[in-house]
Amino acid sequence: MGARRETSADVQWLTERKDILNKIKGQVRLYLGEEPSDIALYAQAYKADIGRSWDVSLMDTLVQAIQESQVVYGGDFHLFSQAQRTHLRILRSVSGKRKLTLALECFFAEKQDVLDNYMDGLISESRFLELVEWESLWGFPWKHYKPLVEFAKKEKIKLIGLNKKTQERSGETLGERDEFASGVLVESMKSHPDSLHYVIFGDLHIAENHLPRCVGKAFGDPLKLKSVSVYLNSESIYFDLIEKGQDGDVEVVKFQDNQFCILSSPPWVKWQSYLMYLEENFDSVLEDDDSDDWDQRVDHTDHVSSLVKMICVGLNVEMKTHDIEVYSLKDPQVLKMAKIHFSDEHYLLAHDLVQRDMSFFAPQKGFFYLSKSTVNHAAALAGKFIHGKYSRRDRVLWDFPQDFLSLIWVETMSFLLSKFVNPKRKAQTMNDLKKQLEAFDLEDKGREPLLLALDQKMSELLQVYKNDTRNKKYSPTRKSSYVVAARFLGEMLGERYFLLYR
Repeated sequence: MGARRETSADVQWLTERKDILNKIKGQVRLYLGEEPSDIALYAQAYKADIGRSWDVSLMDTLVQAIQESQVVYGGDFHLFSQAQRTHLRILRSVSGKRKLTLALECFFAEKQDVLDNYMDGLISESRFLELVEWESLWGFPWKHYKPLVEFAKKEKIKLIGLNKKTQERSGETLGERDEFASGVLVESMKSHPDSLHYVIFGDLHIAENHLPRCVGKAFGDPLKLKSVSVYLNSESIYFDLIEKGQDGDVEVVKFQDNQFCILSSPPWVKWQSYLMYLEENFDSVLEDDDSDDWDQRVDHTDHVSSLVKMICVGLNVEMKTHDIEVYSLKDPQVLKMAKIHFSDEHYLLAHDLVQRDMSFFAPQKGFFYLSKSTVNHAAALAGKFIHGKYSRRDRVLWDFPQDFLSLIWVETMSFLLSKFVNPKRKAQTMNDLKKQLEAFDLEDKGREPLLLALDQKMSELLQVYKNDTRNKKYSPTRKSSYVVAARFLGEMLGERYFLLYR
């Protein structure tokens, strides 16, 4: 897509996105306080690196550069699972073509014997996490890093820890950790000169003047060291791409000297993941604080309302949000309020959806349940609200099986509109559903939504290609399976509609 002529709607659309990013960052600062000056100074090198000029590139170009290198510095935003998945995707593309060593900041070098034992299958996962002191030494979600570790284990990739214990987090200790990690890394590189060392370290550390400089110095001849740096989700680059009308088309940009940035997610989605973590871990501390800042704490109703406004800017429409009321799992009143808003039959379904960690929206009462405090979940609810207003729907579509097709359409519109907030969001494919189905035992109730979605898809294909209007072959035992299956199918269709819209 080429450059576009900027309109007032474009300017407003961009302003809304910058506003919501700044709002989320402001909420993060309420939890953490202002960034210490020494850490801000340390971060300047990173900001300088990603502030340089760049050109649009391709993932294939990045992978080719990686295959020709000795070491890769991959930036990590610890609380954003998309960061770890991005590096896993790259590793999969390189594995089998080069001998690999995976070097991770999340493990401490003093625990290397434990890492080796786990990779050799000598200890269980739970014992492994206990011995590496995951919670006390690292503390970020294990589920984010587990796929990387399990991939290395499956592919017999050497795994090494790069971190060291420090008393506090400061500009000085960040530099000390760079020096320490470089020593561990260079020792491994010299012991395994034919191996590509893929480093995943906090994004500030991979600035050219930090960890890469330390590695070059420890290596002894930095000019002979072939490296690639992979930054992730630069805010300034993302907004530049939006202004050029290329945000939906560009995944990789390249700086000079084999330095790249991958744009796998809008910046506000990344920061929301940070905010979610802080909500879950520090709410109890802040609730004891009588300061005025607590009145500005995260509010799910306000957040969904903000996303409704963001989507409406993209649609060039206006919509009032005074009748939005969002509950989350942490709200002790959520099931009590559901009891008030729903009939007995629908309350049982709502209860089941809460147990299955599924968000939902009841248009007749403006009642929202948000199962996860993420941008994708909140944006999908915002999409349901907007569609409900425009379609003038005044009831929840939970009378199954007759409401099944209607609910698929609602989920289609919800997903399409959610991509106005996060255009990088991806729907599952039919192959994904088939793989999930294969992972379940035959008696597992979790198979029901997958079987129902596949059965519906088969009926559609037969009708389109053979004019065969067969009756559905599969009927689930749980009403909630219709909701889950409708979401699977709606997201797939919403993905296609969004591509048509763009």
